[in-house]
Order: sequence, then C-alpha cells, then structure tokens
Amino acid sequence: MLQTSIDSGPAYVQQAVGYVVRLYYEPSRLIDGNLEQPTPKGASLVRLGDDVESNTAIGGKPYRVVERRYVLIPDRPGLLQVPPPVFQGRGIVSLFDEMTGGGDRSSVKAAGESRSVQVRPIPADAPQPWLPARGVSLRYLAAERSPRVGEAAKVIVEMTVDGANAVMLPELQLGAVGDAQVFPEPPQVDEGF
Repeated sequence: MLQTSIDSGPAYVQQAVGYVVRLYYEPSRLIDGNLEQPTPKGASLVRLGDDVESNTAIGGKPYRVVERRYVLIPDRPGLLQVPPPVFQGRGIVSLFDEMTGGGDRSSVKAAGESRSVQVRPIPADAPQPWLPARGVSLRYLAAERSPRVGEAAKVIVEMTVDGANAVMLPELQLGAVGDAQVFPEPPQVDEGF
C-alpha cells in the first residue's frame, strides 16, 4: 500500500512545500522493488535525506513502513498536480511457497494517490529577494567579545528557516567595522523535514 501526504493550504510560487510518500509492506512477502515519484509539471521535487524505516501493525498484521520525504517547489501559480508514486517489485505468492522453498515469485505493483496544492503568485509588493518562508531567525553561536588587532576573531551566525531550502536562501553577509576584514567560510547546511 502506498500513502501520500502534502502540506495543507495554499502555497506561493517558489515556496517549499512538504510532501511525503509512505510504502507499507509485509516483510515476509516482499523480495525487492523500486519506489518512484514522478516530478510534477511546473515544479521541482527535491528528495530530503534518506528513507526512514519503521514498523507498524494494521488490523493485527505487522507491516514495514518506508517513508520518503520531499520538498516540492512550485514554479508558477495555479493548481499544481503531484502525480502518484509507483512501486514495482517482486514478492512471494504464498507463505507455503516461502516455507517449502518453492519460491513462486510474482510481480508486485502499487500506485499511491495523486495530490494537489493551490499555488498563489508572488505578491506584487513582496520584498526582493523573494523568500516565501514561514519563519526566519538569526542568532550568534559564537563571537569574540574583545578581539585583538592583527588576530583572527571567529564569528558564527546561525540562520534557521522554516519553509525554504538552502538553495533559496540569500548569502549571509557580515559587515566589518573600521579596518577589519571579513573572510567568510562556506556555509554548513543541515536540511530537515
């Protein structure tokens, strides 16, 4: 069984929208397979992290769950249709075949539900650069209070953004005071769902 979910409510053009695909299967019946999620027209689909696996019971039967997370980024306004995910694999037909080594194999196919989200255009009065995030915060993690002339002083700034991925973010810039020079290091990015 395949299940999908998408962030509720309307989104804006270029806003990150959470999208999740869950595959439920009986561990003793599935040999192998491939889970695919087609990219919708008018958006990019970025997979976040590795699959998350867990166990659950449905109707008293044990199932293995594979959860795959994505960020969907719409390119244009209108109704965005996300095509259903598809699983194709091989499974064991019966428990008796598995126990006796008969191993009658069959093709396993499943399709999930398609989802949609209404996408709004970028507002005419939106500040530029456009960053359609639900929340942005900045804080200093480290900053030397009394730096000495001629010595390096390390400053670490953390930006937390809810509703955008790293590619969408503007570069953080730290201004120098007086004759000081700033030599930024490449940012360290940790994306989550």
